[in-house]
Amino acid sequence: MSNRDRDIAHLYHESTKLFYLDFPRKPPAYKQYRGLPPLALPSDFAPLALPALEAVAATLPPPDPPPALTLTTLAGLLFFAAGRIRTRHFAGVGEVSFRAAASAGGLYPIEVYVVCGDLPGLAAGVYHFSPTGFALHCLRQGDYRGPLATAAGGDATVASAPATLVLTALFWRSAWKYRVRSYRYCFWDSGTIVANLLAAATAIGLPAGVLLGFVDTQVHHLLGLDGHHEASTCLVRIGHATDLPSLAETGQVPPLSVETIPSSIEEIDYPEIARLHTASALTTPEEVVDWRGTLATPPAQSTATQYPAYPLPSPLAAASTLGDVIRQRGSTRRFARDPIAFSRLSAILAHATTGVSADFLGPGDTSLLDLYLIVNAVTDLPSGSYAFIPQAQTLDLLRPGDFREEAGHLCFEQALGADASVVVFCMANLERVLQRFGNRGYRAVQWEAGAIGGKMYLCAGACGLGVRGLTFYDDDVTAFFAPHGAGKSVIFVVALGTTARENRVRPFRSRIAMQLDARSRRDS
Repeated sequence: MSNRDRDIAHLYHESTKLFYLDFPRKPPAYKQYRGLPPLALPSDFAPLALPALEAVAATLPPPDPPPALTLTTLAGLLFFAAGRIRTRHFAGVGEVSFRAAASAGGLYPIEVYVVCGDLPGLAAGVYHFSPTGFALHCLRQGDYRGPLATAAGGDATVASAPATLVLTALFWRSAWKYRVRSYRYCFWDSGTIVANLLAAATAIGLPAGVLLGFVDTQVHHLLGLDGHHEASTCLVRIGHATDLPSLAETGQVPPLSVETIPSSIEEIDYPEIARLHTASALTTPEEVVDWRGTLATPPAQSTATQYPAYPLPSPLAAASTLGDVIRQRGSTRRFARDPIAFSRLSAILAHATTGVSADFLGPGDTSLLDLYLIVNAVTDLPSGSYAFIPQAQTLDLLRPGDFREEAGHLCFEQALGADASVVVFCMANLERVLQRFGNRGYRAVQWEAGAIGGKMYLCAGACGLGVRGLTFYDDDVTAFFAPHGAGKSVIFVVALGTTARENRVRPFRSRIAMQLDARSRRDS
């Protein structure tokens, strides 16, 4: 690096340009392959009639006899996890597609692939899922579950599962709008999709499990990815175990010779994203095995200050089915300031925090995250800031008071935070997570926050409430919940409440922001 290395200045200049949205650079919303014929997916899949709250909690016993994974069943899982649920036409904008799971900015950077053995109606192979045509494109013919299992550290559950879904992120699709911060959003979006997928699998009666530990380069090679512009985020095995293929007989996987249509022109590179993703990669099956495990039990919370606890009431029995909730899904753009029932909040917290079956979480270790709340308007619950204690199913009141202004400011100066009945902050002790899991723990904590947020989307829909994921001022959130939240970083934020009759964004500027602006202009 020297004074004549002009790329450094060019890169900095491009990375710091101010613009609203650079539409000429906007990447397409769908990945497309050249010359691959589509395999149309059937549309007569099950409607997912199980109540949504039960499906999200995933605490039901498995059905007997267990159902088989078929092409039709797989089609339903893909539709309810990552499919297009409806389209609408907006004046001045045109047709807008809505997907089954929430996505930051509606950019949908996540792609879904299927690695399966022979299924009824579908030959063994590696497939790419196309939401726009509701079809599969075959990338490889044959059973590649063995190589995928090898990449997953020799995981027998991947080898014996009828199918494993591989989720990947096209980073530029999100970075076009959110720049370097988009790396977080890609894992959030991966989590919301998997939240839908796990709930749908439960409704059908199929087991499912999530793996974030795998040899990145081997998975990328199998799918034909470069690992830079598009990279894998997680594996989700689906279905009851079949005959276990011999991993010892797994042969060399040949290079994949398929051509994609370029996703964008003049793509801006954000080296921070590539640096973190490379630094969080696992390179050998042995490293994958060593990576897996659980987070050590945290030290006991100081009892010097006793917080009044509010036990969650028995959650209401919401009858909305999972299929209906997903088909009607949408993000609230404006909340009414109406109070919601404590029983509805209880239903959301109780069912969304039952944990997921993931390789970085063990029995009794249900989450890497802690939930904090700002309660603005909940019947029979004082307004104030709270910590959620899942083991006791209580909300501990940290500080009483009206914090609507603070909530709006913390949520990046958005009226949604001020107007919502409740704002939920998913927070984590990143130092503990990174100490145990290394840089890959950062992927895990962002992914799990998205999964919890996705479950809250489903639960809120089941309870007839509006919901919206929000961005935030990181350090201000930590300071607000101190001392209880000291040392913790905010990862994801979800606002809950009643959707306003006029569901349009409300201009907002908090008194906190105005005071900060005034201080910035004050002479030293």
